[in-house]
Amino acid sequence: MDDLSTLLHDAVSDVEPTDRLAEIRAAVEPKPRRFGWYATGGAVLAVAATVTAFAIVASPDNKKAEDLGPANPEPTPGLTDTTGLTPVPVYFVGDTPMGPRLYREFQLKRESGAAVAAEAMTKSPYDPDYRTFWPEGAIASVDLRDDVINVTLAYSWLHDRPDGMTEVQAELAIQQLVYTVQGAEGARLPVQLRLGQNPIDSVYGVPTSEPVTNEPQLDVLSLVSISDPVESLQVEDSFIARGRASSFEGNVPWELRDADGTVVRSGQTTAGMDTHLIAWETEPIDVSDLDPGRYTFVATTDDGKFTDTRTVVVL
Repeated sequence: MDDLSTLLHDAVSDVEPTDRLAEIRAAVEPKPRRFGWYATGGAVLAVAATVTAFAIVASPDNKKAEDLGPANPEPTPGLTDTTGLTPVPVYFVGDTPMGPRLYREFQLKRESGAAVAAEAMTKSPYDPDYRTFWPEGAIASVDLRDDVINVTLAYSWLHDRPDGMTEVQAELAIQQLVYTVQGAEGARLPVQLRLGQNPIDSVYGVPTSEPVTNEPQLDVLSLVSISDPVESLQVEDSFIARGRASSFEGNVPWELRDADGTVVRSGQTTAGMDTHLIAWETEPIDVSDLDPGRYTFVATTDDGKFTDTRTVVVL
């Protein structure tokens, strides 16, 4: 198994909240890898990806809900050396039949910690199916004091709900931040939102004068998500997919589809059905006889209501 896959495997092997990130950072010293992962500085090469993106412009006069979250950046050159990089969990928003939910995405960063994860949350996700409810530059600082994660905001206008943003979206935006900084800290600690030195009484119209806690996973997270492979991972011969789910009888059906949508591989793996998401992992998926090109890996819950996808590039 190559070093990137090893990194991600270790990072996603445990159920939230800890994910063993501290142990990973201390123990793993990745080497240059054989497969290229299209990522540089947090951007992924998503070829010809069209994104329904939302972009909050950092201006008090331009705050519309239809403009929430940055669009994907221009493609950047591939990065093949993962030396010194560490996986950082970041939560983004995706659409489901149950409304918007949170999806966790691991991003490789030169540094780690809650401040790094929070900054990444305000930028472009690797997966073009995701978006964020936070404008770039929204987070001034993050620090841990007395078992409380303190997040200081950079913009005073985040106090109010933007025009067109629903109450559900506003509450999910707060949970996006809470889950992201908690995941990076590896603990379900309360989160105090601040403006300057003082707690801010509301963010996006949601009360925040007191520390905010995370809502139950099954209420705010997608009930199936893919952690590995990362978007646009290059593979040869075979790959293993991993993620988390809460699905009827633990069933997680999956498919690999070609550019025309034809199913070229399919199977089923097992997670669990609990009050939180349970880790799942496929057997090696053989792609040795497939034509080179882009394929889509799809994982769903047993009833098909929740779905997550990743693009893989077969060499």
